[in-house]
Amino acid sequence: MAAGTAQQVIPMFRLLRYFSIASLISMVLAAIALNLFNQLFEKQQLLRFGEHRNILLTKAFSQSIWPQYQNIAKTGKALDAGTLRSHPEIARLNRSVWEIMRGSPTVGVNIFLLNGRTLFSTDPAQIGSNSSSNDPGFFSARLGLPSSQIVTDDKSGTFGGKLTGRDVLASYIPIRGSEDDPIEAVMKIYTDVTELQKNETLEEHLLILSVVAVLAVLYGVLFFIARHADRIIRKQYEQQRHVEQSLRYLTTHDALTNLPNRLLLLDRIKQSLPSAERHNNLLAVATIALDNFQNINNSLGHQVGDKVLKIVAQRLSQCLREGDTIARVGGDEFVASLPDIHSNMNLFQIAKKMLSIISVPIESDGRELHLTASIGIALYPEHGSDAETLVRKADMAMHSAKRLGRNRHQMFVEHMDEQVQQQVQLEDELWRALKNNEFVLYYQPVIDLNSGAIIGAEALLRWPNEHGDWISPSEFIPLTEQCGLIVPLSEWVFSEACTQLQMWREREPELDDLTMSVNLSSRHFETSGLATMIASVVEQAEIDPKRLYIEITEAMLAGNNESVLANFSGLKRVGIKFSLDDFGTGYSSLGYLRNFPIDLLKIDRTFVQDLPDNADNAAIVTTIIALANSVNLAVVAKGVENSAQAAFLHEQGCHYAQGFLFGRPVPPDEFLSLVLAQRGKNLSESPFQLIPTQ
Repeated sequence: MAAGTAQQVIPMFRLLRYFSIASLISMVLAAIALNLFNQLFEKQQLLRFGEHRNILLTKAFSQSIWPQYQNIAKTGKALDAGTLRSHPEIARLNRSVWEIMRGSPTVGVNIFLLNGRTLFSTDPAQIGSNSSSNDPGFFSARLGLPSSQIVTDDKSGTFGGKLTGRDVLASYIPIRGSEDDPIEAVMKIYTDVTELQKNETLEEHLLILSVVAVLAVLYGVLFFIARHADRIIRKQYEQQRHVEQSLRYLTTHDALTNLPNRLLLLDRIKQSLPSAERHNNLLAVATIALDNFQNINNSLGHQVGDKVLKIVAQRLSQCLREGDTIARVGGDEFVASLPDIHSNMNLFQIAKKMLSIISVPIESDGRELHLTASIGIALYPEHGSDAETLVRKADMAMHSAKRLGRNRHQMFVEHMDEQVQQQVQLEDELWRALKNNEFVLYYQPVIDLNSGAIIGAEALLRWPNEHGDWISPSEFIPLTEQCGLIVPLSEWVFSEACTQLQMWREREPELDDLTMSVNLSSRHFETSGLATMIASVVEQAEIDPKRLYIEITEAMLAGNNESVLANFSGLKRVGIKFSLDDFGTGYSSLGYLRNFPIDLLKIDRTFVQDLPDNADNAAIVTTIIALANSVNLAVVAKGVENSAQAAFLHEQGCHYAQGFLFGRPVPPDEFLSLVLAQRGKNLSESPFQLIPTQ
């Protein structure tokens, strides 16, 4: 590509040179042509002017002098040259000729008879000769057509050498009494035009100099214009070339990390395959994906996430050998092309080096971020013979590494293809389930530990698929986040839960104090318009927004994501309450409780399950409850399964609980029956009143 660009640049930079040479040659040729044309024109002018003057002289001679010498013209044909030269009439004719030619630049005269013989000449040596018998000018004049020519630098020696080195106009003019009379002889007049030629040459030189000066000025102006135009064109060309190079770079590189993108990566792999085949070497394609990177974006914001991606890109680049390529193909995924792999051991060493360098903590705003990655590897020719197949199977292996626990590398094996097909099928079924309203909500009771009364429900999503099998939420919820279904599914869950709460209230008005807790995905909080959507659902369901709890995670509050904060504020204005789910398992910070209007804390089941025997868990739970009470927050303990756990939680001041001890998640009708059955009894006799009344 670079060579091609260089070849395009050279002609552009030679434009001025080509223009200069072409213009100079054109001007020189124009000057030469103009000079030749001027010479021809001046010569023709001189011929016409001299010939016209000689015609007038010949006419004057023909009318005034020639009649006196017609006899010698007739007798002279028979005389020999010597007799003719000494004839008295010739001497008298010579005097008459010079008389009529006096005052003119004529330097010689010849008179030829029609047979070509020289009757008279001011050069006696020519009298009686037949030198004009083959002269074209003579024959033209004999036919009545005057003819002239200029002889430059005559070296013939005629006229006693007087014409040697001179420019002479020789005119052949027919001699006759009138235009209608027959031609009797031909007069040849020699006129010295040397001075005229010199004057014309001087004028010609002055004209040429003037023309050259004008052309030089014109050339200078055109050269200046061309140079200015060349600079503009060159500047525009450089700008265009820079834009084209930038566009080519952008189409083949990732804008954030400046690494090659998927397009360039595939091209590099395709270029490496023939060499791998020729040398019988392995070529590996490795897909590297950061583990739980979305938590960084959600908790710390995309600006920190972008910084992390840049650092990871630099680190991965340091792991490469000469000839390797690392590309960012989207999100937190990178793909490496590793040609000339000689063994699996060599490949695994590179993969371990990548995992090791990624795990080095990254400092950001005074905190350390700890990253891990999952790497999937596919080999040529074992796993595929083209770039697309290798990348696809490396991606499958990467997802397998994530399922096996993350922070590891995994080689592709054939059964992964089947797993991917199953995953694709499951994604298709999920979309179809949402469209066909196959999802259902189950409701788990939330108990007041003081009274044992059911004061609310948590809506939990369930999916009995089209085959009649109940799919575990832990299996399909992560998949909905991967395939983009989580946002519309969350909207459906919230709408369905609100509708159900209103249906219970319409059926049993005394249940208007029930609360409803709904889980929303962090992805949903990153989208705009969440508060508007929820406000619309609440208004349509005609329920009190204060009876609704939206469960959020600590990770969502840890960052400064503008969309999350905007949605949080908007929902609080609507009147929705927030419960902080699984408190103590993530980025626990008192700042969240101070800076965000949290209404309720939920203690994670991992801290509850070993109560009251596990001293560490007991201390953690006691601390969380004390913290919540100190800032006037309600507390819900999750995963309560026995009376001992419930009693301990109540003693520590925990307000509410949910778990299998009080009831499993059930369909809406069963939940309603459960609530009505409990409220129909005396609370002191309720199986949920675990703590004796005073």
